[in-house]
Amino acid sequence: MTQPSNIRQLLTDTKLGLIPHLDNRLKTIENLLQQQENLEFQPYDLLFGECKTLAANEPRPLITQSISLIFFMTGNAEDKLELLLLASELQNTVDAAIFEWSNHEWHQFEKPLKRPVTQIAGGLDYELLESSPDSCYITLFREFDLTYPLTF
Repeated sequence: MTQPSNIRQLLTDTKLGLIPHLDNRLKTIENLLQQQENLEFQPYDLLFGECKTLAANEPRPLITQSISLIFFMTGNAEDKLELLLLASELQNTVDAAIFEWSNHEWHQFEKPLKRPVTQIAGGLDYELLESSPDSCYITLFREFDLTYPLTF
């Protein structure tokens, strides 16, 4: 491969990519979370799921790539409600950042290509740590399909 693929450009381009856009938004949140006592925000993970080709016989076939973002926080179990509220705020901020990026990116393509991201699903999980019963672990999942044109 001599040229970056559309998926690599959509995700990693320094000016227009989803990951740099999301990282910038998360830095602001991380600064706010650092002010909370007994709360640690850890780096997020990115997973790729199923990939499908849509309208393969059309002049500009589309690809959908399933992407999962997983965010991790640890904190004091006594502050469960506060931690869940912070996780909910993080979820809303992540979703807003993804849709903001998708709406901006939509204008970069020829019409009638729909927005790269049209729906986000996921949830959050709360569990007490066995090694330290007064600490808990919150995992936030965000899943979406990224749609982009096939490059020949």
